[in-house]
Amino acid sequence: RAAARAGAGRRADAPAMFACGAGRGLMCNSGAAGVARKGLQHRNEAWWSCQVACAQAESVLEPCEGSETERFYKFVDEHGKPRWIKTTRMLLTGPPDLGDHAGLPITGFVEVRQPYWHAQPHHWITYHAFLLLEVADGLFHLLVERKTDQLELVIGSADIPPAFMKAFRAYGPGRNPSRCVDEPFQAVTTGINIQQLLGWIDGPVEERWEPYDLLKANCQSFVADVRNYLLNPGAPQHYAENPLKKVPVEALQDRSFAMSTVQRNPRALKYLPEKWRRDWEVVLAAVAVDGNALRYASEELRADRHVAIMAVKQYGYALPYVHPFIRQDRELVLTAVKQNGYVLCYCADYHREDREVVVAAVRQDGDAIRY
Repeated sequence: RAAARAGAGRRADAPAMFACGAGRGLMCNSGAAGVARKGLQHRNEAWWSCQVACAQAESVLEPCEGSETERFYKFVDEHGKPRWIKTTRMLLTGPPDLGDHAGLPITGFVEVRQPYWHAQPHHWITYHAFLLLEVADGLFHLLVERKTDQLELVIGSADIPPAFMKAFRAYGPGRNPSRCVDEPFQAVTTGINIQQLLGWIDGPVEERWEPYDLLKANCQSFVADVRNYLLNPGAPQHYAENPLKKVPVEALQDRSFAMSTVQRNPRALKYLPEKWRRDWEVVLAAVAVDGNALRYASEELRADRHVAIMAVKQYGYALPYVHPFIRQDRELVLTAVKQNGYVLCYCADYHREDREVVVAAVRQDGDAIRY
């Protein structure tokens, strides 16, 4: 994905930080968080697995060998003693399972900014931004941010101070906390808890999630949305409207109703019974009108080549929601980049070295040359 710019700040008193690769495997239901529970397929499974990266941070005595799913960070605390913290990236099929911690209130937050350049004026808008949420008056912290197309969450254990949390990324390398600039602490008195925040992300945030846009869909706009939700959760824009909530149960079971519904409103597929999200013809009808509806199809149909090609032909950006088993199919990739050259960033290296694929992408969007 396109690298979101990071910059220099003014926090010279932050702890020293170094990052290296780490460990072996994933940690589930450990500490403050775990992966989403298995069961019926979550309606937003494709979005959570493709567009959200979530990691758990915890203190460890010493680092291990590196991997893509675990990283180790070395800090020097205020007493000059070294500390190692491990982040473990989780595999999500829905909102992360925080167990008993899910009901804890969010009591405040700090907006953290990374200016693009050293010593730039504070009022300039050239900075990356993310939020560090305080849970239960500092019991632990939750980092939320948007990096290009991806939503990232990092859940810290109780013994990790906020200054260290700023270093972490759920996906990709970490950042130096000394380059971060804190905005004033903002108390949250609305009583919103973590479960409600994740429910909001699973609802209106997911439904309105759009590809990165420098002006309309970026890190700063996401921070503003989260701030507004925490401070005024009752505002109308913070609700996802189910277009089928008043439809009788009997009608929802009718196939002709399901077909006519997705032809008028393809994304209503999300709210149809699961059997229709597994129905080849219903899903095909939905993605033929709006390829983005592929995210609500069953796992089996997201791995169906005919459905996938139809989706990316209508909306190239549906490529991330195609099942990984077929996502790098050459015909599928070529169809996607012809509709939206930007999705070249989701293609495997060998496709980005394929002249025909690259030329097709650049013809559609000249900026795709960066990938």
